[in-house]
Amino acid sequence: MSFVSWAFVVLFLAVFAARLTIGRRKIEPAFVWVLVVASTVFYSWHVPIYILILLTSAGVDYLAAILLGRTPATEVSKRRWILALSLGVNLGLLGFFKYANLLMDAVARASAAVGYPLETAAVSVILPMGISFYTFQSMSYTIDVYRGVLTPIHSFRSFFLYVIFFPQLVAGPIVRAVSFLPQMPRPRRLRLKVFYEGLWLIIVGFFLKMVCADNLAVYVDEYWEMAYLERANAAFSLWLALMFSGQIFADFAGYSSIARGLAYLLGYRLPINFNAPYIASSLKNFWERWHITLSSWLRDYLYVSLGGNRISRVRTYVNLLVVMVLGGLWHGAAYTYIVWGALHGVALAVERALGLQHNRGLGRFGAIRFLWFLVAQGVVLVAWIFFRSNSYEHALAFLANVAEMDFLMPNAMMWVGMLFLVPLVVHHAWAWAEERGAVKPLVPAMRAVLAAVMVYGILTLYAGTSDFIYFQF
Repeated sequence: MSFVSWAFVVLFLAVFAARLTIGRRKIEPAFVWVLVVASTVFYSWHVPIYILILLTSAGVDYLAAILLGRTPATEVSKRRWILALSLGVNLGLLGFFKYANLLMDAVARASAAVGYPLETAAVSVILPMGISFYTFQSMSYTIDVYRGVLTPIHSFRSFFLYVIFFPQLVAGPIVRAVSFLPQMPRPRRLRLKVFYEGLWLIIVGFFLKMVCADNLAVYVDEYWEMAYLERANAAFSLWLALMFSGQIFADFAGYSSIARGLAYLLGYRLPINFNAPYIASSLKNFWERWHITLSSWLRDYLYVSLGGNRISRVRTYVNLLVVMVLGGLWHGAAYTYIVWGALHGVALAVERALGLQHNRGLGRFGAIRFLWFLVAQGVVLVAWIFFRSNSYEHALAFLANVAEMDFLMPNAMMWVGMLFLVPLVVHHAWAWAEERGAVKPLVPAMRAVLAAVMVYGILTLYAGTSDFIYFQF
């Protein structure tokens, strides 16, 4: 079941009907139970038995937080053991289901390299849907309780709803307890203004997914492996990379927008996850705009814990590399994701060493800012090639073809495919102009017209449905 399935439409309409009747203030116990049951059905639709994994993760973190709340701050060692138990269970589950095969492959490679080849059996399991998202979400609650940012919640139903809330369960945004839990007891009626905003976000999301991402996917999926072939046309390969960069943005930003809109209609606010990342003037700024909830999670719970930038410059650079490599691994158990993260980590370290992480305050040196913008976006594009490729050898072959610089014009079909990048270019250009005060935010009348155009596009230009890319993570 996904946002683009009829089963989900039926599920959401049933929940929304409850919102209009028994959940008008959204805090009514009956409506809260509807949300819990609907979220459980949504998650169990994939592999029913995997609800036990989510219950284990949530149950351990709930109990750990209760114990932390009862343990005085003076008992530092005991509190650390409780936190370690919580993190160990969560990371253990994540590691088994997501990284067991990668670990065994690494062991086999290492043993073969020293002359003692080992044969390892692959672990054949289906990856639990959304495990990377809800694991990080649940862990952040325990860590915040440990740090004293939150007090433990004693209602398991409320905590379980926070973890399993279906609009953002599968692919985020990664919502923190500190922003979600305070919303639970807060009444929020479904006024027209709220309805229009939620509907707007949903329409934008479906347009990004069904019109832009799914149409771009047709070309990317069909032609991508051709760019691995020796001496493949450079322009053809480069255009494929641009198409994928647009596809993954539209796909993931589309999901996030739909999730925010659905949650808004149900009485909850979810954080913004994307903010025109392809106008970012630096790598740091890119990660302030791309998958914002993941990058802020890695910053607050990993980078800061490693010392952040409060230590020596060399250690700061190492921290950036470690965090981004782990961020790559978060996406999946493949060496291409490790390379993707490492590229970003090295680029962030170089950027900080050059003092260009803010890319501001350079006075009249506008050319330098523009050149670094091109470098930053070039790194992003190269990294996407590793992200999409099925091996780093193929990614290197892809890049080698681009480097040949034999720019022959792609065929007419590729020109048609590039048309689905146009809405994304317009979106980023408008965001750039709005940030600089050149244009004003859309008034309601203009939003209504644009929404009508997008609905027409959804009905006439959709390319069939495909799973959201981040479902696999």
